[in-house]
Amino acid sequence: MKNSKGYFYYFVWMLGALVLMYYGKQFTDMMNHKTQTFYQMEYSLIGQIVYGLAFGLYLSFLNGFPNRRKFHRPLFTFVFVPSFLLLIYPIITIYVKQIYIVGYFEIVRDPQLFFFGMLSALSLMKSTFTTR
Repeated sequence: MKNSKGYFYYFVWMLGALVLMYYGKQFTDMMNHKTQTFYQMEYSLIGQIVYGLAFGLYLSFLNGFPNRRKFHRPLFTFVFVPSFLLLIYPIITIYVKQIYIVGYFEIVRDPQLFFFGMLSALSLMKSTFTTR
């Protein structure tokens, strides 16, 4: 039985996911309650982006730990780059007013922003590393 594929690994991974969800919710609530801004960005937006990226990074460990570098160009190009651009689009529009898309904020709300963050971190890890 492989070390990263045993029952104990998946049990510990699931406990870690529960802990990440619990503290992630507290983190996003804390960021929502802050009223200050950081370089013209709201803290709630930063909290949602960071939580989505952290959860996607943790989700990439479901198949095991990264073993060696192997770049998978189609996954990086067609999944990571668009999802990452859609994730940071609200930050880009704060500084660059010329690329504002009118219907973006009606389509993409809080849950979708989390999934874009999760998808971008997961696809970045899977396109850069192979697992054991």
